[in-house]
Amino acid sequence: MDSVIRYISILELLPIAPKPSLSTKDILEKLEHKGFSVNPRSLQRDLVALAKYYPIICNDKVRPHRWRFSEDYKGSFAAMDVSSAVSTILVNEYLLSIMPASLLSQLSPQLNRAKSFLQSHSDSTYFNWLEKVKIVPDGKVLMPAQIESGVWATVCEAIMSNKALDVEYYSRSRDKVHLGVFHPYGLIIRKSATYVLGSYNDYENVWQYALHRFRSVKLSSSDFRPNPSFSLQCYIDDGEPGFKYSDESLHLVALIDKGLAKRLEETKLSDTQTILETDSEEWLLLRAVIPDDRDMRSWLLSQGASLIVREPVSLRDELLEEVASIQALSISLNGLGLKIK
Repeated sequence: MDSVIRYISILELLPIAPKPSLSTKDILEKLEHKGFSVNPRSLQRDLVALAKYYPIICNDKVRPHRWRFSEDYKGSFAAMDVSSAVSTILVNEYLLSIMPASLLSQLSPQLNRAKSFLQSHSDSTYFNWLEKVKIVPDGKVLMPAQIESGVWATVCEAIMSNKALDVEYYSRSRDKVHLGVFHPYGLIIRKSATYVLGSYNDYENVWQYALHRFRSVKLSSSDFRPNPSFSLQCYIDDGEPGFKYSDESLHLVALIDKGLAKRLEETKLSDTQTILETDSEEWLLLRAVIPDDRDMRSWLLSQGASLIVREPVSLRDELLEEVASIQALSISLNGLGLKIK
């Protein structure tokens, strides 16, 4: 048993290429720090034995020899370093804003390992790292919709194994639950909600269905109906139904203030973006080719008085009508009170 634990400890010390390999001396010191008593010759034999079963590379052209996993190693054993630990925790921080806690819990082993590494590192610099780095979404992100872990697992299994599902799905627009056979083709995570794309019953059109509205799912005895013409990437590139207004791009011309101009110089609106000076010291002219979709309109409206659309005229008029509608509605509802029961 001591040998098995030592083997596992050795594997957990080895980095994955292209990270720098560890010398036999380095590995020996790290093992001694963990409480193992092993001599260089025994360690060498251990490494050679492990290399028969794992893709371990030995650089025997230097003394002492240096060791690491090959770049294609996909196993769970590998050295945890600061970079890997930081990346793992940042990914988790990002997913917190878009995935339900029940799904994130499946990543707990990797996350706990990363946290333990940073907190137990001999260099106290990393001890309170979690208090020093946070991911802040650009714009308000709603709390993730709650998805039953069983629903998630079953839908994923059906997609990966090309199987149909017997489902109960709540239609919000019709306020009723539908029962039927569902043929899933892919998943999209959009901000705080996850959608499964597929066809329902005998309908061939592919639509989005919110994963959190499935009341129950189970693998169906009905045959799965493949859709060779469907591509998830093409579906996204072509614009998701309900989010894209037209297939034509918009040639945006807008006045922007200096603050917004500085932000867009660092994080561009598109690759075609140009910012030009005007006669005013406070305003600049923005030109960019942008998609004609809901996200872009939401972004334009969110800039408030920092951005004034000039062209296309139809887009300018649409945004002004939206603002006027909000103002009129605010005035008309000013005296609205709570209903007294």
